[in-house]
Amino acid sequence: MKKILLIFCFVFSVCSFFFSKAQNYNMQGFELILKPLMEEMLSAESDNERFAANEKFMENLEDALNWEKSFSYPFPLLRDISILTSPDKQFRILTWAIVSENGDFENFGFVQAKNSLKNEYEVYRLFDRSDNCIQPELEKLNDSSWYGAVYYDLITTKNNGNTYYLLLGWDGNNIYSRRKIIEPISFARNSARPIFGQTVFYKEKDRKRYIFEYSTETTFNLKYETQYYNITSNKKAKSTLLHKAKPFEVEEPETDKKQMIFFDVLEPMAYGMEGFTQGYVPSGEVTGLYFEDGKWKKLKHNVLPRNKKDKKDTFVPNTTKRNSIFPN
Repeated sequence: MKKILLIFCFVFSVCSFFFSKAQNYNMQGFELILKPLMEEMLSAESDNERFAANEKFMENLEDALNWEKSFSYPFPLLRDISILTSPDKQFRILTWAIVSENGDFENFGFVQAKNSLKNEYEVYRLFDRSDNCIQPELEKLNDSSWYGAVYYDLITTKNNGNTYYLLLGWDGNNIYSRRKIIEPISFARNSARPIFGQTVFYKEKDRKRYIFEYSTETTFNLKYETQYYNITSNKKAKSTLLHKAKPFEVEEPETDKKQMIFFDVLEPMAYGMEGFTQGYVPSGEVTGLYFEDGKWKKLKHNVLPRNKKDKKDTFVPNTTKRNSIFPN
């Protein structure tokens, strides 16, 4: 009996090995079709060529993502699209942008997410409807009404057994302005359908996401990392019995650090441009959001726009090719 069991285990292992090899072979076949289409949709000279290649790319990518056990395939040849996977393997999101001859950007993507009831992954094509959103920071959206962006970071946080996902994204928009976005993502209870936008911002019950629009002539920072911030403001030193304050002496503010989303505070580049976001630039002030008790809370004190030189916490910028699609 033991001998039969050993033979069965051996045969099962061999079959599993070759099945896995066959799966990878099929995915590699898809990828060999996808790679030249990706290159054409990003670099062809005319709009017709780029968008025609993009449509073929989406059709083939959707077929690939619907292939059994495709979730674990990393698509190593598709380096010019963003692919982010949640640490718990609940979902991954693939996004990219096509720029037209007039400088307008259009975003495309897929979400591949696990349906816990069926214990299988489902695929959702994302349709960029950002131009149709009347109040984009206040609206809850989904795959068919997506506020398009190319995502470059996926943040996962937990509170009381619940997992929260947040995406940081870049939108090329047009020749006048760029956008960056803080986008919460969740999933429908009875399916894997993505829901974009969530009430997770402390004391902002109507806000579903942050959208920052700024001039193409500037650079805007939106990152998630450990940053230092002031916990006390600059104050004039006070005299005591043992110490007499010198004229104009100012106490050095105390600092602390948190893991946070930090970003530039924007302002009009010139007087009279209030409301014209294509003319907004960083003011020099930096603020941040930190996660606590299931909410993203805004820091009340000014974030220091740099990391201190610390052996345990040294910032190393990401210079991978993928981030080259986010110029500013």
